[in-house]
Amino acid sequence: MNIRLYLISACATLGLSAGAVEVTISAGGLQAAIGENTAETTLAVSGEMDASDFEFIGQSMTGLTTLDLSKATIASYSGDAIITGKTDYAANTLPAYSLMGTKLSSVTLPASLVEIGEGALSSTPLTAITIPATVTTIGMGAFSDCDQLTSVEIPASVTSLASHAFMDCDNLKTVKIGNGILSINEATFARCYSLYDVTLPASLKTIGDAAFNNCSAVKSVVFPATLSAIGNYAFQCAGLTSVNLSENPAMRTIGEWAFANCNGLVSVSLNDNITTIGKGAFFDDPELVDFNMPASCTEVAEYVFKGATTIDTTAVVHSGVTAINAYAMTGWNHVTTFTLPSSLSYIGNNAFEGWESLTRLNAEDLTAVPELGENVWQGVDQASASLIVDTPLYTDFSTAEQWKEFNITAVTSVEELMTDEITGNSVIAYFTGNMLTVKANGEIERLALYDSSGRQHVYATPHADEVTVDTGGQDCRIYIIKASLTDGTQATLKLARH
Repeated sequence: MNIRLYLISACATLGLSAGAVEVTISAGGLQAAIGENTAETTLAVSGEMDASDFEFIGQSMTGLTTLDLSKATIASYSGDAIITGKTDYAANTLPAYSLMGTKLSSVTLPASLVEIGEGALSSTPLTAITIPATVTTIGMGAFSDCDQLTSVEIPASVTSLASHAFMDCDNLKTVKIGNGILSINEATFARCYSLYDVTLPASLKTIGDAAFNNCSAVKSVVFPATLSAIGNYAFQCAGLTSVNLSENPAMRTIGEWAFANCNGLVSVSLNDNITTIGKGAFFDDPELVDFNMPASCTEVAEYVFKGATTIDTTAVVHSGVTAINAYAMTGWNHVTTFTLPSSLSYIGNNAFEGWESLTRLNAEDLTAVPELGENVWQGVDQASASLIVDTPLYTDFSTAEQWKEFNITAVTSVEELMTDEITGNSVIAYFTGNMLTVKANGEIERLALYDSSGRQHVYATPHADEVTVDTGGQDCRIYIIKASLTDGTQATLKLARH
């Protein structure tokens, strides 16, 4: 026992708490200073330590709950293989796995510390930690599985925050990340189930794969303007209710399954610079209502909205979409009318499976029949659903597999609409100002007027061979006119009001 230790121990009889000890050592001298007093619960170290001293703490001082290193420095070590079998450890670094699995609930780190090594404090009952402003690196899994840790602030000095650093910290509630961090790496805060308050740095560029996966208490996150990419599974099963990336000009990529299984997610706002939304990004988000597909995204990815059954179709499939991929919109049983954009060339396997309410599919803007995967319309009552196509493509659709099962109706192409009169079968229609006249060579039993989105404006049963309709009060320019005659003849016409 050295003199310093002897004096402190002697003072314990004068009122100092039993189980508390303070030592001043040189590197590698902790074991000699402690001697047989390995049952101490509180230890304060002054002077210089090295990796061998941490090995002694981890292996021999198994009852230690409080460790104060505020007056200590950490020297480099080179010698016999220790801790994880390494023979060399850097200075100013809390050695990798050195305190892993100990009973430490309170640790005060050295003021000169530069790096917290891989797994250094993982699986400990830490209740709080102050990371010195000298630290630049937090290693992989450094604080993982610290179930009693409730908050953490990462200072601006930290420029490297490794993967899994705080994974499985079940009671971690608040996280504030300093502006030295450019990337939050893989699974850094994954399965932090109590985490609800996250402050991201203004410097952040990327959020890595599964970074906040299963953070079910997180309701909202403010994403910095510098952010350019969100990785795969990044917020899967998170508690987010809204995602606002509309004011993030650098944002380009949302990874696969990034926001999947977010049961409370209602609103997503994206900017038009985003070019990639990955497979399953919003999979099984049943409450998602507000969404806007960026103009730069020309494909609806596989599984991306499967199970997200409350979105308006026009918010997802815009005029530039070329492909709707496999299972992209499966289960949207709320959709009654859907318009395929003129740019569409491919629809993948089961993309529209389960559209049980579909009654009208507008395809008149297409210039070619899109290629189909397998079982695209599975669960759709195609025989009862109208497929509206351009007249030149009527035969192509009528003979194409999976298309021909629809109730197909041909209409005149938009290029031919700018006439005063249009004729189909035995029905003629024309505008005089706002007055629409429909004439037939027989009795018109039913007459319906729709706009180009399929919304019905007029329904009548005139039982006459001529009908006039005043459209002046309607905010509509292009009309679809459906007439049924008493002899069974049916006509569908498309006409523009000048």
